[in-house]
Amino acid sequence: MKSRLSVYWLFIIFLTLSLSTSRGHEILAKFTRDYFRNLYINQIVVFGCWDKYDSLKFSKSIIMDPEIKLIYESIDDNIDLDKLLHVDYWKLGIVLDLDCQRSKIIFDQFTEQHLRHNESYFWLMPTTGEKIPDYFYNLPLTIANEMTLAIRRNDNLHNENNTDNNNKRIYELYDVYNPSYRHGGKLNITYMGHWSLNDRNEGILKILLTQYKYKRRGDLQGLVLNASIVIDFPAVPDYDTYIHNPINPHLDTMHRYNYALTLQMRDYYNFTMNLQRGKTWGYLVNGSFNGIIGDMLKGLVDFGATPFQYKPERLDAIEYTVQTWVARPCFIFRHPSTNDLSNPFLKPFENQVWYYIALFGAVNWIFLYTSVKLEHWLVMKKPQMTLDTYPASEILMIVTSAMAQQGLSDGPRFYAGRIVFIFLFMWGFLLYQFYSASIVGSLLAKKPRWINTLQDLADSTLEVGIEDIAYNYDFFATTTDPVALQLYRDKVAVNKKRKREPYYSIEDGLKLMQKGGFAFHVDVATAYKIIEETFNTGEICDLVEIQLFPPKHTATATARFSPFKKMVTYGMRQIVEHGMARRLRNVWMHRKPECPESHKSDPAPVMIPEFSPALFLLAFGFFVAFCFVIGEKIVMRHEKISNINDDDNDDSVSDQKTSSTNSAISQKQEELNSDKIDI
Repeated sequence: MKSRLSVYWLFIIFLTLSLSTSRGHEILAKFTRDYFRNLYINQIVVFGCWDKYDSLKFSKSIIMDPEIKLIYESIDDNIDLDKLLHVDYWKLGIVLDLDCQRSKIIFDQFTEQHLRHNESYFWLMPTTGEKIPDYFYNLPLTIANEMTLAIRRNDNLHNENNTDNNNKRIYELYDVYNPSYRHGGKLNITYMGHWSLNDRNEGILKILLTQYKYKRRGDLQGLVLNASIVIDFPAVPDYDTYIHNPINPHLDTMHRYNYALTLQMRDYYNFTMNLQRGKTWGYLVNGSFNGIIGDMLKGLVDFGATPFQYKPERLDAIEYTVQTWVARPCFIFRHPSTNDLSNPFLKPFENQVWYYIALFGAVNWIFLYTSVKLEHWLVMKKPQMTLDTYPASEILMIVTSAMAQQGLSDGPRFYAGRIVFIFLFMWGFLLYQFYSASIVGSLLAKKPRWINTLQDLADSTLEVGIEDIAYNYDFFATTTDPVALQLYRDKVAVNKKRKREPYYSIEDGLKLMQKGGFAFHVDVATAYKIIEETFNTGEICDLVEIQLFPPKHTATATARFSPFKKMVTYGMRQIVEHGMARRLRNVWMHRKPECPESHKSDPAPVMIPEFSPALFLLAFGFFVAFCFVIGEKIVMRHEKISNINDDDNDDSVSDQKTSSTNSAISQKQEELNSDKIDI
């Protein structure tokens, strides 16, 4: 009888424990479903040490929700977590029973298989213990991880803070994270809420931590994070002063401005920044990155105090956060005052108009010449003026004088010739007005700009210089733009005439640009201050900007898969949206030098190169006139000599005639005398 009673009580105890365990797994399943439903997570993996009945009972309770997909995996030494926990873009829920003595194996294998504690995995860790296991203090947790500790409480414990006293608090929830175990951070456990059951056996989840994760975890308590900055110019007076103060703000503007933003982010999150100095941003050389990106890949740098431009090859190496700076390098040059015409005095009219002017002048010459010839033929009088003596050249002078609005000494006397003469001068008057008005108007109007595109610059006679900085070398080495490649071949690449590529320092390049005839590719943030301080008003008003490539949008970046990516993104976004970035931009970015309106209304002076064709024409006229004078002098001298010779010949003939006459007279006289003697 006693043995039967003992067996009966053992059966009662076993049944009670079984029902209690079954009841516990049903509650855990309901809690798990409510917890992940609140996070909109439908994929769940469960790790535990339960028997088949308990695991089946738990799974059956979970999958009553058709939207939830669940996998139960018994904790073992050889679990392929990389395959089991593989995620692409969705969030994965992980349930780990901490009451299982082998629960630490999951964390060990998670680390050994190089999985990361990030926002892809949402851990729910139920336990009946009063505290978290000690090994959590050595887990490589981060500020980004999502881990909730759920401590099971007595079912009869009432929630004093709830207005419905019939609700039973079953699980108390704690947020578990470490700002960065790798950087020496401390484990942080924060009460976040609870889960209860009401009288209708319905679960009620109450979460008290409603702030954005990186706002509530914002105090890093002096955690040391590694950052790196690129400095291209000498740090004067010393490195620390140079990067913290706007001394010569036009030098390293982008880097120091972004560093000022990271200082505000440092204060926002209360961390310590270990600043390193990188040699360059980081470019892909022989399959590996150098510079800051190379240090990020090695784990030496957490984020860049220098912003990075977006480049396709960098997407697999770094994570971009918030755009903080737009770098705008461009070609700046003084636009030439005149075009490359050989004679600017031909500019008012097109070539076709000049052809018609010459044709109309020739027609007028023919009419006037015909009129003069008819007048001379009909009147039949002696020549009285030059027009009668040399009609062809004189009429040419008349036509030229009409076009140049000059007076004449001779003119036609026939009515037909006078009519042609009148209309010739009216045509010359209108032509002169159009021509002179065009010349004067071009001097008073705004100077024309015909170099407006990169193609125009490549086709011009301007020399080109490039700022000696890394991204310019990288652009020409990687660009496929045909116009940029043409400009590089014609104006940058080494050839027989160009012994080296024209890369200059900012000071040297701007000095060459100031002289004119030189286009310098430089970041405007650097150039504007020097231009405003060293260029005069006329030189500033001559400046033209042409983009070699679109403005470079740059952003603060972190290492790939860095747990600090969203933290940096949130912090930088707060700084930008609250106006601090704009205030700092006004401190570090110099405004564009402006051309005053008064200067735009000033007439443009005529320079010697523009006026030289007129001087050349005048000198050519002097030369031709001098040649004709010499020719006339030679001809007149030759005629004078000929006349003298003719006069001498005439005198000798006259002398001969005189001597002959005298001889005849003498002979006659002698004959008379002889006759007298004979008488």
